[in-house]
Amino acid sequence: MRQHQQGFTLVELMVAMTIGTVIILGAGQLFLTTFQTFQTVDKISRKQENLIFIAQRITSEIRQNGSGRYTLRCELDQERCNCTVADQNEGGQPLVSFLKDLPDDDLANQCAEDEHVLGEQVVNGSPLYRVALPLENNGGAIIFHVVHRSLLFNAFDE
Repeated sequence: MRQHQQGFTLVELMVAMTIGTVIILGAGQLFLTTFQTFQTVDKISRKQENLIFIAQRITSEIRQNGSGRYTLRCELDQERCNCTVADQNEGGQPLVSFLKDLPDDDLANQCAEDEHVLGEQVVNGSPLYRVALPLENNGGAIIFHVVHRSLLFNAFDE
């Protein structure tokens, strides 16, 4: 009489464990990739929020009154380059701060940026102002131009 086998053989158990391990490793890799993507999207979103907020404030001010109200200062703070936009009409009150994205080599020299007014005239007497914000990768600047409206209309009246 033939005996009926109960349970798994060693080979079946090894195959099942191998398949389970591959599935678990795949799920873990998917989780890590998703987490890294989330961090990257979060970082880009924060940069975008800062850019929109700062650009809106500076653009409005330059269009009405010219430049001089907002300044930018970047300084090294605990191995990170921290940049601050300040409102000079409010006694230098910080408006927004953000991290300047720089590579780790020679961070001190790349970060050093003295306080300066945001919005410099392209040509003396011109109604066109150039604004540069260091929000790009590797500390690159996002540059945009703004027109001081009353200077523009005065130039047409003359």
